[in-house]
Amino acid sequence: MSVETANNEFTRICVMLQSEVKKRRIQGLKEVFTLLELQQSENETVKLWDIINKYLLRILNDSVEECRDRTLEIIKLFIINLASNDKYIMHLLPILSKRLGSSEQIEISEEVRLKCITLLKIIVLKYENLLALYIDDLTKILVQSLADNYPLVKRESCDCISEFAKNLSRYFYAQSQNFVKPILNNFTHQHHRIRIASIKTIGDLIQYGNSKSIEEVATPMAERLFDQNGLVRKAVIEVAGYWHLNLKDRYNWWHKILPLLLTGLHDELEEIRQKAGNFWDAAGQLYVEENQNDEKLKNKLDFLTKDRDHYPNVIRPNLGCRVIAQQCFSKLINGICLELGDWIADIRVRSAQLLCVFILNIEEDIIQHIGKLLPPMYRACNDEDNRVVENVERAAEYLGYFVPPKIYCHLIIPTIEDAPSVGHLKVFSAVLKGSEQCTLLPLLEDIGKFLQQSHICQSKKGAYQKEILSCCSSLLLVCKMDCKLISKELFIIIFTVLSMTQENLINLKAQELLSILASINSLDNVGELYHKYIGQLFSTFSDYKSWSIHDPESQIFCACLTYARQTFAYNMDIILPVLKQTLTDDADPELRLKHFILLSEYFNQGPSNEIMDIKFSSQFLEDCILPGLIWTAGRTAEAIRTAAVTCLCSFLNKYEKDSAMERITNHDEENICLIFDQIIPVLISLADDNSKTSRFYSLQAMYLIMCIRKQFDHLTEEYIHKIYPILLKRLDDGCDDVRVVSLEALTEVWNAIPKDYDIQFNKGHVDTLYTTIIIYLDDPDSKFQNIVLDKLKELAKVHPELLYQKLQKCKTNFRNQRDMETLIEHCQFILTNE
Repeated sequence: MSVETANNEFTRICVMLQSEVKKRRIQGLKEVFTLLELQQSENETVKLWDIINKYLLRILNDSVEECRDRTLEIIKLFIINLASNDKYIMHLLPILSKRLGSSEQIEISEEVRLKCITLLKIIVLKYENLLALYIDDLTKILVQSLADNYPLVKRESCDCISEFAKNLSRYFYAQSQNFVKPILNNFTHQHHRIRIASIKTIGDLIQYGNSKSIEEVATPMAERLFDQNGLVRKAVIEVAGYWHLNLKDRYNWWHKILPLLLTGLHDELEEIRQKAGNFWDAAGQLYVEENQNDEKLKNKLDFLTKDRDHYPNVIRPNLGCRVIAQQCFSKLINGICLELGDWIADIRVRSAQLLCVFILNIEEDIIQHIGKLLPPMYRACNDEDNRVVENVERAAEYLGYFVPPKIYCHLIIPTIEDAPSVGHLKVFSAVLKGSEQCTLLPLLEDIGKFLQQSHICQSKKGAYQKEILSCCSSLLLVCKMDCKLISKELFIIIFTVLSMTQENLINLKAQELLSILASINSLDNVGELYHKYIGQLFSTFSDYKSWSIHDPESQIFCACLTYARQTFAYNMDIILPVLKQTLTDDADPELRLKHFILLSEYFNQGPSNEIMDIKFSSQFLEDCILPGLIWTAGRTAEAIRTAAVTCLCSFLNKYEKDSAMERITNHDEENICLIFDQIIPVLISLADDNSKTSRFYSLQAMYLIMCIRKQFDHLTEEYIHKIYPILLKRLDDGCDDVRVVSLEALTEVWNAIPKDYDIQFNKGHVDTLYTTIIIYLDDPDSKFQNIVLDKLKELAKVHPELLYQKLQKCKTNFRNQRDMETLIEHCQFILTNE
């Protein structure tokens, strides 16, 4: 193209760019763009710029969006293709500043605003120091564009600021604080890409700008560690890690940036945890390299031990990490303690996790801070969020690894003594769990005696009981066989919890710990453990008469009757005084009822070869059972009578079967028979009780007493004549079970008549017996008829001739002729074979 032709072409284009007609202006812009794309020489491009730049700059204020849009594309090509020169931007930046940098938005097109920021980024990358005169314009534009409603403009602005910081750092330093608030405002933007871009830009802002802004950005950065999007959290860790390695004055800001990185060690995502761990390790190594001439660090390096004998099951941080953490923790402890009680659960969780990391890193240095740490840890262990509790317990366990027991016991035990709570015990249990056996052993007895105290180990709250057991479990886990020293104390603590708990899981845990304790004491089973210590536990009881069913001592005693039955017979000298007081008329009714029920279970389920000594048996019957049998008005009294007579039957049944009865002396026989003589009248009155259960067991008790007296050879005709009328009367009872047991008792009573019983002299009693029972051969209940028939066959042995005569006389009066014939034949058979 000749020079003249080119000039004519440029003139034509200029005319088009100045046209009032929109289409002509657009056409002119298209032709300019085409010329630039033809890859002209730089001289031609410069010439074209010189001719049309003023028209292009004017079109930047054009009312038509397409014109402005195409103009920006053309200017971008000029900037890219032309060598850096102030003349190309001297008018451009003020125009952009006017359109984008004012508080009132002049440029209404989102796409045009985006292209403006993109153009700015290209200018920053290419012009660098030539922009010195336009820093204010650049800053003004970017501050406003950060608040743009269009997300892509926000992102592009962040990228542009990062390039500004990296390429114009000497000028950026003075302007950096202008960008802080606008960038932080985007930290909560709904688009995660905007949040990520803002975080990365803050990273560059602090790195290349005024690092004092860390004071302002640290908290918003920490808040982003709670972001639901893992990419956002990852961006925070990357920025914090970069600062740890590259920030020039990072030593001054450890206390601000360290929590950002260390929090990432507990992130939900493995990738983030790994990245945070790598950054932290690298930061520690870099610190050691940079401080090799430091005398204190040299000494630590000289005596560095890689493996400690007693250390948690985690990788130990390197020396540099430990030194950094030790230097910073005093500035962070107040914040951590405060945030452990924050109203937002996630903040409490992160603080607890951060505490774990710091304790692992500062190791023995934590001793100087433990007094300040423990109170918030106690409170945090009462948190409703299990995540908080788990992490605080882990932190407490780490404390046990680095703080000697003498120190933490001096602080924790008095606190628990004053106001025991679940939180206190959780912390104590965890610290004990982390302790070393050899250091804990000298304090073992003191800890055992402390936990054994009634106001410490006696609680009805399930959560508290669980933690008491946890303390015992920690002691057993750490000290193992050395726990023999406090076996008694541990037994009392664990058995107390077992006695008072209402929760099945706690019950199972207590029994498991008792098994471990038995094993430690080289005992074959828990029964032997009960036998060894239950007597000592009983000896601590006092003021039995005032017990109620809710008293801890009362619950422990009841548990002895439930779990330690095999030791019952061997401790009657201690147990009987308790029972005497708790089963009297003026004792708590609920407690009396419960004790009678538990005693019944013991006699029914206890070992068949174990029964209380005969001297205690007499006292038991007279002082414990007899008062409960006596009639008093009221439903509660009725329930107690029923329980008492049931207990009596269980006792007599066990007593009657016990092989040890053969060794009973005549004196003892007389004593117990005297007690029976006192009980019988009461049982006779109970045979008419409103409770069918009382009636049933009173008859059974009479029968069992008769059996025992027979074994003692103390069964007299007077006793038989006193009992059988009562039994006959109960054949008309409204309860079938009572009728059956009375019939069985009658049979046994008359089968047990003494050898010297004068049948002829007492014929009237036998006649009454037969006359009454025969009637029930016509009972409406066929099953009962069969029982009557069977029992009459047995009773026929007493006086078969009399029964035969009575049957013959009254045979025609009965409907049940079949059974009558059977019974007559049976009597004839007996008489024939006599």
